Amino acid sequence: MKNLLLFLCLCLGLAPLLAMPTAKSIFYADSYMLRAYGVEANYWNPAKLSNDGRTEIWLPLSNTAIYASNNSLDLDTYNYFVSRDTLFARDKIRLLDKIDGGLRLSSNGTTSIFGFARENVAISASAKIYVKGALAEDYVKILLYGNTEDSYEFVRSDTNFSSLAYTDITYGVGDFTLPFIPEPVPAIKAGFSVSLLTGIYSIDTQEYNGHITNSLDDGLSARQEIKLRAGLGGLGFKGMLGLYSEITPDFEAGITLDNIAGFLHWGLKTEMECFCISADSVFVSNINEDFFVQETERIDIDPFTSSLPPQLRLAAMYKHKYAVVSADWVHGFKETASTSAIGTLSLAASFLPLKAVGLSWGISLPNSRNPVRVSYGIDFKTKINNFGLAVQSYDSLLPGYKSKGVSLGLFANLGF
Repeated sequence: MKNLLLFLCLCLGLAPLLAMPTAKSIFYADSYMLRAYGVEANYWNPAKLSNDGRTEIWLPLSNTAIYASNNSLDLDTYNYFVSRDTLFARDKIRLLDKIDGGLRLSSNGTTSIFGFARENVAISASAKIYVKGALAEDYVKILLYGNTEDSYEFVRSDTNFSSLAYTDITYGVGDFTLPFIPEPVPAIKAGFSVSLLTGIYSIDTQEYNGHITNSLDDGLSARQEIKLRAGLGGLGFKGMLGLYSEITPDFEAGITLDNIAGFLHWGLKTEMECFCISADSVFVSNINEDFFVQETERIDIDPFTSSLPPQLRLAAMYKHKYAVVSADWVHGFKETASTSAIGTLSLAASFLPLKAVGLSWGISLPNSRNPVRVSYGIDFKTKINNFGLAVQSYDSLLPGYKSKGVSLGLFANLGF
């Protein structure tokens, strides 16, 4: 029982990876909208595509970031439980306290395919994958204590899984000054990018209903019904509109709206996976290997479309000779594999102790779905190259035994 419980936790906590807009955002815990320029501005704010006339080139895999995290298990907790032959009452209480309402994951990863930016125009391509999952706390209680209640009800909002993977080819134009701005108001720059998307796969929970009842007269009855919709091979589109303004020589503010008219239409292979496990009027006296019925059905369905809901980002940045500080607020309009309906605030600072060396630090504040994230990065600059490495810790100030997840980011580009 203990091994099964830990396996479920690890499936949620160390699941396959998922995706950030670009790798360098890990250096700043996602407070990156006004810091991005050149190729990266295609994904953050195309109004900032201008890069002082320099040409920038991305190479395949040169901008890569991955992470896996969960809301419950840090490495210390995992090591504690795998070292136990038996879970005592205090161990079970400790584990349930860690779960905090249910097991949840949120992970992402991205890698570059190519990129080119010159003056106020950029074209780029990248690959992304997203994974989200949740498991209701009552499932863990049943694994630990058995059926202690007369009835349990499970719904899709508490137990679900979704994943999405696609590649993009993105074209952006920026550095336009909006006309008709009154004289006292600072100039406002605008830009836009459009992305042609090629879907790799999509999986999402369409329906989930479950119940378990237990009584002396009727015995144990249970039913779990799951419907997963899957798509393979698709085409889609999304757009981004960005604005920013230098309010003073040292202070900038900006806003973007991403996933404008965003969608992926799946048509190469589409199907519905239906799973049903049921048991009726089961008593201890007649339990055998056939006491439950399992049904699995795979149905071909018509092509379908996955929406990419709009996502709003607000940002501000203050520049000093030796340091730059920034703040970003991002909020999706709907909860999906790639967007969150709960807003997140990120803060970051970068320092220039040497002309060719930069240090960065960022923190993404926790919300009801995600733990705090803290980032540390270092990058090196030459006349034609910029490269760096960053690490991010989840629910812990430093990566280590108290972290509930880790991110790694690597970037390198050429400029001339």
